[in-house]
Amino acid sequence: MARGELKTIKFQMMLSESEAKALDSWAEKHEFKSRAEVIRRLCQLALLADELSNGIAKNLGIIDNLAVRFLKRMESLRSAYDKTSKMRLAEKQADVAEFYSEEFFDRVGDMAMDLDLLLGMTEALRSNKSLDEVIEQHHHDRRRIIEASVALNRARQKRREERKRLEGVDFGELQKRMEAVIRRSPSLDLAQHSVHEEIDRWLKDAKASKEELERLDQERAAHLEERRKQREQRMRDEGGPED
Repeated sequence: MARGELKTIKFQMMLSESEAKALDSWAEKHEFKSRAEVIRRLCQLALLADELSNGIAKNLGIIDNLAVRFLKRMESLRSAYDKTSKMRLAEKQADVAEFYSEEFFDRVGDMAMDLDLLLGMTEALRSNKSLDEVIEQHHHDRRRIIEASVALNRARQKRREERKRLEGVDFGELQKRMEAVIRRSPSLDLAQHSVHEEIDRWLKDAKASKEELERLDQERAAHLEERRKQREQRMRDEGGPED
């Protein structure tokens, strides 16, 4: 609805007694005199709720799917690493938990913005503001939320790229090395050159460690894929016709 648009279309509407009482009760509660104005406002609210419901339902579905994927991912990690390296298992579980926690918060944030828009519109429609003022406020809120959503998406993409780039890099190890070098040096001036050399060694070790983690992850993925194929083959064999 455009601001200041003339109301020139008429139509007849029949209500049941209970529907009329519900409308009148809502009007009285929020101090409206006109039943037609109440209907207009409730129609606006219903249209907005219908518009936002798809996004809310989508995010609820994604959150549910993320929860299932998280549990399955944890189970696959346990089967892959339990017998080889408890330390590696703990590291991967921490990485997975961090990734999914970010995804959960992102989706909850998206859903919260839609709900904020809906609740803001609801409160405005209940007020004594004119419908034109309410619609203008809604457009303003929508622009604000769109801008926030764009900024969040950029931050998410940057965070994902950084996480991928730094996967497996241990900054705690770098801190320990720097502290050890500085403690061994007779002065801070002499420590400066040693620190630079130690950083170079740490970067080389971090790169090698990252490559090794990627290789192990590829081997694990190939192993899990082979197990999946074997399981599917067994199911086909067991479900096939008897000789």
